[in-house]
Amino acid sequence: MVCCGSIEVEDQRIKKPYLGGWKHKFTQTEYLNAESQTDPPKKPEIEKCSKGVQYISWSDVCTQTPCDHPTQMWRSDYFISSESDKYITSKPYETYEEMMKRLDYDGKARIIQRNYRVYKLLKYIKEYARQYRELVKGCKLYEAEKIMLYRKRHQQEILRRMNPRTRLDFDLLYDLVEKWRRDRLECAKLRFFRPARCAENHRILEKTIEMLNVIDEKRQAVKRRYRKQKLVKFVTVNCKPILWNGCKNKLLEMDTMRNQKARELKMIYDSLMNYNVTRGERIEMLTMLKKSLEMHNCVPAFHLIRLLDEELTYLAREMKSMSLGYFRERIEILAWTFQVGRRIANKTSSFLLFDDADSYLKFLRTSHSCCCANNDRDFCKNVDDEKLREPIEPTTKLCHSCLKLLPIRQFTTHGRMKRLSTCVGCTWLRERNIRHVNYDPYVFLLDCVRREEIKRRSPSAIAFMMQKQDMCHLVNNIWHGQSVVSENRDLFLLRIVRYDVNEEWSPWNCMLLTEDEADVHCRIKNLADVYSKPLIEKILLSHQLAKNQFKHLRQFEKEFREKFHKIEDKAIYKRAIKVDDYIFT
Repeated sequence: MVCCGSIEVEDQRIKKPYLGGWKHKFTQTEYLNAESQTDPPKKPEIEKCSKGVQYISWSDVCTQTPCDHPTQMWRSDYFISSESDKYITSKPYETYEEMMKRLDYDGKARIIQRNYRVYKLLKYIKEYARQYRELVKGCKLYEAEKIMLYRKRHQQEILRRMNPRTRLDFDLLYDLVEKWRRDRLECAKLRFFRPARCAENHRILEKTIEMLNVIDEKRQAVKRRYRKQKLVKFVTVNCKPILWNGCKNKLLEMDTMRNQKARELKMIYDSLMNYNVTRGERIEMLTMLKKSLEMHNCVPAFHLIRLLDEELTYLAREMKSMSLGYFRERIEILAWTFQVGRRIANKTSSFLLFDDADSYLKFLRTSHSCCCANNDRDFCKNVDDEKLREPIEPTTKLCHSCLKLLPIRQFTTHGRMKRLSTCVGCTWLRERNIRHVNYDPYVFLLDCVRREEIKRRSPSAIAFMMQKQDMCHLVNNIWHGQSVVSENRDLFLLRIVRYDVNEEWSPWNCMLLTEDEADVHCRIKNLADVYSKPLIEKILLSHQLAKNQFKHLRQFEKEFREKFHKIEDKAIYKRAIKVDDYIFT
């Protein structure tokens, strides 16, 4: 069953309100606002207040532009003009080309461009002039600095000649004596005949012996000073606190009871060595030291108290310093006397050596095991916490020349040797008897190479494995001691740099130049464009010769490659090696 009925559709569209617009005067077309074409406004949400701000404003306004008119007068040809009036007269007609020619815009633009270019050029000239003045000033400062360093190096060499301290300084003196002797012999050979030449040679020999004796006296003085420093080394080493890097790479420091005791004993020893005090201060210091030793009843303490009593007696009687020197030397004995005094006492009956062994430093060496100061059984329970002595060398080697067991650092090394057999002292004595070589310029060249390699972060270890003897052989025998370009022979001005800047430094990749030539060489990109072909062949031949003579260095370099740059300057705590750590069989 189908039901048919009529359905009415109600138009519920919202009639949008008229919100204003615009109407064209001539076409009568109306233009409505954009919002009247959109959906009706939404219903406000809960707890939300809104207020319509749109409104319709009708305005019909007619405007009239102001116009100034002159005042009417009774005559038609007479009137009073306004201030803003303009009188326009007709002019002859001109074309566009004539107007552009009259205005001359292109000419004015050229004037502006020309003036702007002049201004810009003057600005660049002032800027480049300022940079040039700064560059000239920097070059002058650089040259002055080079001259100052050169003079300072000569001054240091003169000071080293006057007050030598190291083996290099004495090598310098011996080299000067040898050069003076050769020059005098050559001069005598050219100036005199045979009889006068013999007399001159005898005078030169006497003068040479006299200078060598003076140098030997200086060597003995340095040796005595070194022995005095070695005297209290076992106390000085124990004065330093223990350092190591802890968490977050922080430097930690620990001061033990042994360090404090060593510093106190070092202060007492320094006061004993200080003679620039009055007699009363010296007596007071010796009295305090004597009272601190009264609690001991061992033999070393008795000998030291006896020596202190003797010096106090002489000081009380106002004896002069010359008479007190004997007792002061016995109190402040050298360390080597304690080490070898007992062996010498078995061979000789010298009373001085026997008494020197009973000194203040011997008492310090043996005071850790002295149990006479306290009768308690636990006084010497842990002797290792009290003893003061130098750490034992972990790595030693026997010298085949002097037959001494020495630390590994005291052996001579160079790039053309196969094994360590001779210590530094024996090597120096042998070279002194054969020839006198001044290695100081070669040490300077080697240091310059090492600094440059560290600056370039090169992984090669060849520059650090080479020694002063290798650099001397490389400069004199391979490069003939002169610059490849200018043939300059002044070792103070020479530098040995890379031949190929992009490759690592090595004896087969270097060349000898002056400092200025080396600076220019490092900026050359293509060497074939600057150097001649014969010069390049000469350099390559020297490289091949160096490669053949330093072949052992090439083998060792493979093992130590990139190891020198991994060494860090950090304080690493290492426990002191004791005698009990060694297993004697």
